[in-house]
Amino acid sequence: MIAEERRERMLREIVLRGRLEVAEFAARLGLSGMTIRRDLAVLSERGLVRRVHGGAVLPESADAPATGARGIGSAGRPLATIGLIVPDAAYYFPPVIRGASEAARGAGIRLVLGTTNYDAREEARQLTRLSENGVDAIMLVTARPQIEDQATWDAIARIDTPVVLVERSAEGAPTSLRIDAVRSDHSYGAEIAVDHLVERGHRAVGLLCRESATAPWIVHGHARAAARWGLDPAPVMTAPSPRWGDGSTSDVLRRFLDECLVSGARAALALPDELAIGLLGVAEERGLRVPEDFAIVAYDDEIASLAGVPLTAVAPPKLAVGRRALEMCFMRLEERDSTPSQRTTLAPTLNVREST
Repeated sequence: MIAEERRERMLREIVLRGRLEVAEFAARLGLSGMTIRRDLAVLSERGLVRRVHGGAVLPESADAPATGARGIGSAGRPLATIGLIVPDAAYYFPPVIRGASEAARGAGIRLVLGTTNYDAREEARQLTRLSENGVDAIMLVTARPQIEDQATWDAIARIDTPVVLVERSAEGAPTSLRIDAVRSDHSYGAEIAVDHLVERGHRAVGLLCRESATAPWIVHGHARAAARWGLDPAPVMTAPSPRWGDGSTSDVLRRFLDECLVSGARAALALPDELAIGLLGVAEERGLRVPEDFAIVAYDDEIASLAGVPLTAVAPPKLAVGRRALEMCFMRLEERDSTPSQRTTLAPTLNVREST
C-alpha cells in the first residue's frame, strides 16, 4: 500500500469513526506505529486532521475532509466501498439493488455488485475476492435460500469483513459470528393478504407458491392467518420451477383451481406474480369471473398491475430493504463491535386492485 492510499484509508477511518487510534490501526494494517504517526503528521500539516494523544480526530472545522470536489465521500474519493452479492440481477432483486445504490450514492459510498447465479461455490469465491480486494463491508443475498448447512457461515467466518445478510434470515448462525440481517417480513405479507380476503367475505383461501426463498415464510403466514380466523380447509400447493415447454406449470394451475373449487375456496394467494396471472387465465378459461366468482391476490407486485384484471398484490419493501442494508453496513463501519448485531424485518404493503 503506497503512502497516499494509506493516508486515504486513515482519513476514511477518522470520518467514519470520528477518531483513529494509532496502535489499533497499525495492528490492523500490519504496519508500525511510527509509519502511522508520520502519515498523521502529513495529514495534520494539510489541515485534514487534528492530532490528539494516541491518534487523531477531525479538525475543529469538522467537515473539511468530507467536502469539496476531491473530498472524502465524493465519486473520486468514496468514503467506503461496499460489496453487494445477489443470486441474480433480474426478477425481484433490481429494486433491492436500486435502494442500496441510492443510499450509497447519498452517503458518498461506492457500491460494487456481484452475482452468483445461485451457485454456492461462486458465492464463497466472491466473498473471498471482495474481502481480499479491500471492500469495507459486504451485503449478501445467499445463493441457498434456506441456509441448512455450515458452508455459508464458514465462508463468512473466513473473511475479516463485516457482512449484512439481505432478504435472508441470520437464524442458525453461530453465535461467534457478528452478522446483521434485514429482510421483508413475508409471513406478515401473507397474513395481510388473507386478512384482506376474509374482510371481503371469504371463508377459505387457497395458496399456490413457486419453490423459492420466500415460499416457506408465505406458507407460515398463510397458516397462521387461517388459524387465527378459523378458516375452512383450502389447498396449499407448491409449483416446481418450470421446465421449458413441458407444460408443468399449466397442469399445476388447473389442478390447483380444481382443488379450490372442490373444497369451496373461492379465493387464493399466489407467489409470484406470474403464477397469479396464470391462475387468472385458467379461471377465465373456466368461465369464472374475477373477482365475482374467484378472487386472486398476487405476491411480489412486480407485474401484477399489468394482468388483464389488474391484480391486488402484496408488495415487499424491496427498495427499503436495500437502503436499510446499506445503512447497517455504514453503522457497522462507524461503530465496529461497539454496536449490537441487528436482525430487522420490514413489513410489506397491500396494493388493492380489481382482482379482489
